[in-house]
Amino acid sequence: MATVHSRMLRILRELAITCACCTQFMKHLIYIFIILFTIQTSGQDSTEKKQFRVDLLTVEKTTKDTIISSIVEIYSGEKRIKTDISDFDGISIFFIKSKDIVNDKIRLKIYGPKCSIFEKEYTLKDDLNTTINLEYGETEYTHHSQTMEMYKKLNIKPKIFECGYEEPTVILKN
Repeated sequence: MATVHSRMLRILRELAITCACCTQFMKHLIYIFIILFTIQTSGQDSTEKKQFRVDLLTVEKTTKDTIISSIVEIYSGEKRIKTDISDFDGISIFFIKSKDIVNDKIRLKIYGPKCSIFEKEYTLKDDLNTTINLEYGETEYTHHSQTMEMYKKLNIKPKIFECGYEEPTVILKN
């Protein structure tokens, strides 16, 4: 009987010690939660943009006519990072990843039909929305039907858009 009694006393002492440790841990756990919830976590709130939206409107400088099928090359550093072409309204909209931009600067090089080559550098801190004033002048690119020839000359792969088709789009060469 004495051994059972001593065993029970030992178990009760261990439980008392465990409860005291738990109580101390719980007090500290509350403080840990308070600290965690009051600290500002800035790791998730990045002020750096992941990509920039660029909206261009290509027009002729003096007449303000829209220039369709203007080929746009975007460079940063010495590397071409993007290409695009303006639509029938002279609009070109594209996105540039911020990791591709060197020193927050891009250089646009634009080939408009019947227009001199336009080249200008921009600093990107935010999205860019601008009108590009092209000037009629000497050029190899005289009509928008020469777009594929210009793509070959500039080493640009044409984008293939598939709208609602399950079969791959085939580009026929003339």
